[in-house]
Amino acid sequence: MSAGLPLLPRFAEKFIQNFAAKRQAEASHQIEINRHRLYILPTSHGVVFFLVLLLILFGAINYENSLGFMLAFLLGSLGFLGMVYTHQNINKLIITVGRAESVFVGQQILFPLSIKQTVQSIHPNIQLLCENTHNKPAQTIHAHLINSMSTECKLPVTAKHRGYVQIGRIKIFSEYPLGLFHAWSWLNLKSRCLVYPAPDPHHYPLSFAGDHSSGKTNNDKLGVDDFSGIREYLPGDSPNHMAWKSIAKTGNLQTKLFSTELSQEISINWVNTSETLDIEKRLSILCRMVLDASEHGLKYGLTIPGEIIPPSNGLQHKHRCLKALALFGNKS
Repeated sequence: MSAGLPLLPRFAEKFIQNFAAKRQAEASHQIEINRHRLYILPTSHGVVFFLVLLLILFGAINYENSLGFMLAFLLGSLGFLGMVYTHQNINKLIITVGRAESVFVGQQILFPLSIKQTVQSIHPNIQLLCENTHNKPAQTIHAHLINSMSTECKLPVTAKHRGYVQIGRIKIFSEYPLGLFHAWSWLNLKSRCLVYPAPDPHHYPLSFAGDHSSGKTNNDKLGVDDFSGIREYLPGDSPNHMAWKSIAKTGNLQTKLFSTELSQEISINWVNTSETLDIEKRLSILCRMVLDASEHGLKYGLTIPGEIIPPSNGLQHKHRCLKALALFGNKS
């Protein structure tokens, strides 16, 4: 289903959109559709239907055929009822948008929508799509209110850039029951989602805090104290500290942990990325480092121009670091 309006050239569609935008209220988390913001036009099938209806009527008039009159009036009544039902299928509906979970660039944001009705009735085949300019092509979702007062659905929007992404204008429409008319309304809902940088597909060595000042590397710090356990292998780990017995049993690369390593803090620093790379690539590398450190339960801190996050761990700390990367250079 196209996001455009039926039977209208582009300039006329643009005029109607601008006209409707002036009549809309300010963005809100909840909107009730009423006749002032509801529009309806015949579809191409509807135009053909009424042209055939006129031919039947003219033929009945020309030949004074009562059966022709009966057929024309019957089909005309069905078309009129179809228009009323199409209009009422989305009239008086209440649309509420919820909070979307954060995603990475390239993934789909799923904005949760709730569709409610104030009076028990049947509202089948309700369709919604997001007219966000970054979402090409738009994906239509379907909802039905049959035996309930409300229904839930998720509207997908592709995350094309990091930072906050607005849901944008939503088009809700229906052609139920006969497909002869296209009734629609535009919803200016207020909701946004935080989009993290896309993590780099490659893994990078994680350096301990103080490595640069002391001249020591990750491998120099391993093995100086008592054995404390085993963790998954990280790029840059020395082969001398591989847990070969465990690897032979499980088939997974693992590294021995020592007490000194457990007490160290990982430093994820902007200066550790190459200056020859563009900003988005450097943020992508730092994002991968944050995810790797969090996945292995390490204590890590993040340093980027304009912000320093002290070392910590846990889910909340991970989201704080990812948010700093997502909003880097854009604090709005």
